[in-house]
Amino acid sequence: MDANKLQVGQRVRFLDEVGSGVVTAILSATEVMVEDESGFEIPMEAKGLVPLVARDEAQSYQRHLPSVSAILQQEVDPRRQRALEKSFKARYDEAASTWAGKGTVEVDLHAHELVDSTAGLDAATLLELQLAHFERMLRVAIEQRTPRIVFIHGVGQGVLKHEIWQCVDRYYPDCVCRYADPRRFGAGATEVVISGSRSGQR
Repeated sequence: MDANKLQVGQRVRFLDEVGSGVVTAILSATEVMVEDESGFEIPMEAKGLVPLVARDEAQSYQRHLPSVSAILQQEVDPRRQRALEKSFKARYDEAASTWAGKGTVEVDLHAHELVDSTAGLDAATLLELQLAHFERMLRVAIEQRTPRIVFIHGVGQGVLKHEIWQCVDRYYPDCVCRYADPRRFGAGATEVVISGSRSGQR
């Protein structure tokens, strides 16, 4: 694939590894920058990319998510952005390497679990970080064929829970939300069941 045949914003899949991404910049006739599904930009050779056609995108039903840096760029300095981005990437890498074969996994979405400090981050930015993290972890679970994933979001005003349920219903047709075990989590967690059926919803 010649880089000149690719366009910024075009979704591509990787030939030599699992996954897909979005072209963010054309570097040369042979190299482009691609933002992968974890929100990290990496330089890649154009010959290792295949453009996704509309049918492929419909099958993957994956929409573009903002990177950690994109979410934080207005709020924190570049050094902290890089540190947080590295921290999030480590979480995704660990999940991708350990979740296969597990029946149920848990992800805590509380802000204090995601960032070193909430200082300087407003509520809207924190919510965007939580939602992006939720969706990326859900994608890891889908890729690893993990049947169930519990997202611990707390009770609060119910905004995060509402957004999670709405996102799953709208963008992930093979998944269904239900309340996690109240004996263990109270009313502050959602279990997402990953399957081809919506039976079992309660």
